[in-house]
Amino acid sequence: MKFKSVLILLAASLFFISAPGFAEIKDVGFENQHTLKIAVRGGEDDLYSTRARIIIDYNIPQTERIVKIMPFFKYQSNLDTHSWWRKELGAEIGASFFNDWFYYGASFQHVWQKEENYPVELLDETTEWKSRFVITPALEWGIFGDRLKLRLIEEYTYDFKRGQPTFNEVGVIFDWQFFDCLRLPIGWRHLDRVHDFDNDMLGFSVLFSF
Repeated sequence: MKFKSVLILLAASLFFISAPGFAEIKDVGFENQHTLKIAVRGGEDDLYSTRARIIIDYNIPQTERIVKIMPFFKYQSNLDTHSWWRKELGAEIGASFFNDWFYYGASFQHVWQKEENYPVELLDETTEWKSRFVITPALEWGIFGDRLKLRLIEEYTYDFKRGQPTFNEVGVIFDWQFFDCLRLPIGWRHLDRVHDFDNDMLGFSVLFSF
């Protein structure tokens, strides 16, 4: 039973991939992002994460819009305890609006966690739903031109097993397209652990895309 949600997720992904009557595949890509988050307020809250995802762009003829389906796996470890504390397996569906300056995505993910490696109460295994809002204003930054983008993000996580929200994260990210296949996002995030404590974190990422 504990893998039931994973099987449902995989079945849903296969449905989207094999539904040419609903949409046609426009492009397929792969991303791998490595992120270091340093807690500004101290404590055992410095994190490293790596996330791998397949990005499938679908052209929806009925709406003339590109919809993204993104199966992913994410691994997070606590740098202070030197051990992993969270793994995620899921898929996100999302689309951009208003000339690509606004993005909304929603993901369904199965999560494995180690409570002893994190200073809040956690469930060993659960299933979550996450909404993601990203605003990317059309700005140009001098010599960087359009290769440096400002991203304002908000991520809200709901835990189905607990029946309540668990995380709400907001951030300001400067995303530099260093090469065509390499991005360097750097920024600040405020992480609110609902019903627990919150923290401010500096984030540094290296993102490879193919």
